[in-house]
Amino acid sequence: MAKRKLGLSIIVLIVAATTMVSGTYAWFLVGGFAELFDLGFDVIEASGGIELQGSAGIAYATTDEGAASVQWGSYLRRDCFAAGELIEEGGKYSPVSSANGSAFTKVGLEGGYFASYTPEKGVDYNEMTIKIRSTTTETVDARMNIALTGRDGDNAAVSAARVSVTYKGNTTVFAMAGDATSAVTTNDIPMATVMDSNNNSIIDSSETQGVVSLAAQTVTELAQSAADANRYEATMELPGVAGNTGYDEIVVRVWIEGNDTDCTGEKLSAKHLSASITFGSSAENSGSETT
Repeated sequence: MAKRKLGLSIIVLIVAATTMVSGTYAWFLVGGFAELFDLGFDVIEASGGIELQGSAGIAYATTDEGAASVQWGSYLRRDCFAAGELIEEGGKYSPVSSANGSAFTKVGLEGGYFASYTPEKGVDYNEMTIKIRSTTTETVDARMNIALTGRDGDNAAVSAARVSVTYKGNTTVFAMAGDATSAVTTNDIPMATVMDSNNNSIIDSSETQGVVSLAAQTVTELAQSAADANRYEATMELPGVAGNTGYDEIVVRVWIEGNDTDCTGEKLSAKHLSASITFGSSAENSGSETT
């Protein structure tokens, strides 16, 4: 099949969050501490061969506020996503931990001891399912840009945040350059058994006492933008996006990594975080590539 270029520009979402913590509580403060503002869709635009649908089964063909939804379109808003995927307006992130970007553990620090709780998507962290396909029957290639942005030169919230993208069964975790951690993978930590012995607000190998399991978190680095010192970004290839007789799914998760050393009340108090996901054109496409 002849090669053709894919010209498109899609900004799918912008999530803005301001962390709010009182005192010097650690990252594991039960109840969360990051206020989530509404998804932005001021400059969400698609052209040149790609269309989208949110998990609620709708999209938009225009950014006009009064526009009616369509089944497939160029724009996604908050209402394009199914209930239970996004933290409600005015809700708060709760720090959670994940080594692979798809399975999460939530831990609380109370009275100097750690204990486990049950994490919930759409309550503690965001998980969005995006359907993507070509506007023709041809398979196409695309690129996805992931960016985390802070404000006023303070990127503590950016460092503590993570974004994972699952496409065609493979999950990639993105984080600020040089930032990785030993994520907590234990789902059952009895109360008053694991002490924060070194008072660093995270669980590390010196205090696991055989009760907690840790796993290295492998990340793809978000490099600092040359144009904006507050912005860290990376590009992910999306080979073999389905033609319009079917579709592919992309699952995007955004969370505050609780076992990151920057995820403490002192560092995150009143900090800004925005996460943006954009789709752009591949240099060229081969319709025969489907992997």
